[in-house]
Amino acid sequence: IGVAKFQKKTGIVSVMGDDDVHDLAKHFLKKHGVSTAHVVGKPGLRSSAATVVSYKGESTQFVDHVDVEYRLPDSVKHAEWVHVSELGDGYVKVFKDAIAAKKSHGTKISFNPGAVQLHGKKTALFELLRVTDILFLNMQEARTLLSVTNGDSIHGIMAGLRHLGPEYVVVTDGKQGAYAFNGESLAFAPMFPGKRVEATGAGDAFSSGFLGAILRGKSHVDALRYGSVNAASVVGFVGPTLGLLTYSELTKALNAHKTYRTKIL
Repeated sequence: IGVAKFQKKTGIVSVMGDDDVHDLAKHFLKKHGVSTAHVVGKPGLRSSAATVVSYKGESTQFVDHVDVEYRLPDSVKHAEWVHVSELGDGYVKVFKDAIAAKKSHGTKISFNPGAVQLHGKKTALFELLRVTDILFLNMQEARTLLSVTNGDSIHGIMAGLRHLGPEYVVVTDGKQGAYAFNGESLAFAPMFPGKRVEATGAGDAFSSGFLGAILRGKSHVDALRYGSVNAASVVGFVGPTLGLLTYSELTKALNAHKTYRTKIL
């Protein structure tokens, strides 16, 4: 939905249960202009679900993954971009499909691995990282992937992540801001000012704002600003979608805050 707000044609590839959650999800996505042609409702299966606990503006998710085997449909392999997000077990083949799409069709890959992948550290994870164009992680996820301690510097963390293969490495650190590294310049963006109500979806809002800006031809330094504004807008509402902004709305917000800048570390 976040990327669709940048006036880009988007769709979801997912396997769900053939249940009310599946029906509601498809209706919601279509309402926001996102194709559900590849959202499958599998008979006899229940949909995955998450419970979100919100406290003083922060949120914690308890996710119940239903394990299914994911695949990338042939038509999707020709997409300009494929964003691979958190999945339950059964992700190995879709990781290989994404790699094949990259090699055969030049499909670009943005990647936000979840807890199952980061803790499993399977070979398929590192194979996909080697061909990833943009890697999105929060600071805790970055440390988990690298198996590092809190004492390591941001320069060391970003260099370590990029050594795994991604062209761009993007790490968010909550109220401490966000970082982006392309191998040459490490950019930092402070948290964009705004009212904080509930943090669910902040990371995804940041990712869609950053990716949308890249799709609009922005540099990783400028894309940080777009991601930060999108995240700041989303946390001003309950839930992950109400605060998502269009490209023009994000640009307007940035123009209204001329002093909000990124800096090179």
